[in-house]
Amino acid sequence: GGLNSVGNQFLLGAKIYFQNLNEMGGVYERKIEIIAKDDKYEPKIAIDNVKELIIKDKIFALFGIIGTPIAEAVFPIAQEKRIPFVGAYSGAEFLRNPQNPIVLNARAGDLDEIERVVKYYAEELKYTKFALFYQNDAYGRAGLSGVKNALEKRNLSLLGEGSYKRNTLSVGNALYEIELSNPEVILMIGSTTPVAEFIKRARKSKKMSKELKFGLFSFIEPKPLINMLEGQGEGIIFAQVVPSPWTSEVEEVENYRDLMKKYYPKEELSHVSLEGFFAARMITEVFKTVGKDFTKEEFIKELGNFSKTLDEKAVSKNRDERCKCLHRVHLSEYVEEDFYSVGKADE
Repeated sequence: GGLNSVGNQFLLGAKIYFQNLNEMGGVYERKIEIIAKDDKYEPKIAIDNVKELIIKDKIFALFGIIGTPIAEAVFPIAQEKRIPFVGAYSGAEFLRNPQNPIVLNARAGDLDEIERVVKYYAEELKYTKFALFYQNDAYGRAGLSGVKNALEKRNLSLLGEGSYKRNTLSVGNALYEIELSNPEVILMIGSTTPVAEFIKRARKSKKMSKELKFGLFSFIEPKPLINMLEGQGEGIIFAQVVPSPWTSEVEEVENYRDLMKKYYPKEELSHVSLEGFFAARMITEVFKTVGKDFTKEEFIKELGNFSKTLDEKAVSKNRDERCKCLHRVHLSEYVEEDFYSVGKADE
């Protein structure tokens, strides 16, 4: 569906980590296997997939569930069956508050991303006129609420909003609604292709400012979006929950680049595959920590202890203290064929 490349990239990043791990003997001589199923970004298909995975494949954990609507649909099944829910590609609040013992998140929450982008445009650049383009489902509506709250904290309000139906490019009505508010900044909560379609149309609109800015969140893939816009990346800020896969000098990112080159030399690096790599590393560390022989309940208990095994010097900005591995939000801008960090550094 609308997130097919996201799913494939996340799986790719996880696969290179597990492939390398398994070639080195796995964890206590056990290998980790991923069974991947396509839900076409449709909750009903995802529910059928998960039921089959539980009954037929007897899975141990649900790993890397892609998208908030999908996570929302299958999470009740995981709760009922007490199946660990690890590294979901979702910043949804229901996976963070209240804390749930079966959940281990690998990313900052959607509200953290929204707060960071609003702070950048409202406080650092002093813009006051905001509109929102969003996907009309659980993901987008939660984002709408988050954006309103982040603006209200700064005595600002959302001047306009428009939505589109998931897995479509029906953005015309949203454009019409947002044009009426004449915004300086349009925040965008959706997937890559409809967001690109909206930006193209907004730039052609005679009712919109030529200086219009766009604030995008991590479900939108930066490089594919730039390609769809034929390189016209001016005025766009991207929020990401992982550092730059191209330029970061963090040891783990360098390891990711080496393994991508080793196993999939023709594949491009991406933020999403890097997140899949980190999530794979994270669940592996839990398996290592829990020991050779363990029950599912012992594994679930270790999820709650897991942040203690990580860098305790890092002060988490995330309200979710279950995992400190990926809690920062990184902002970047595309300039002359490369991505550069912007905004005040996240200490």
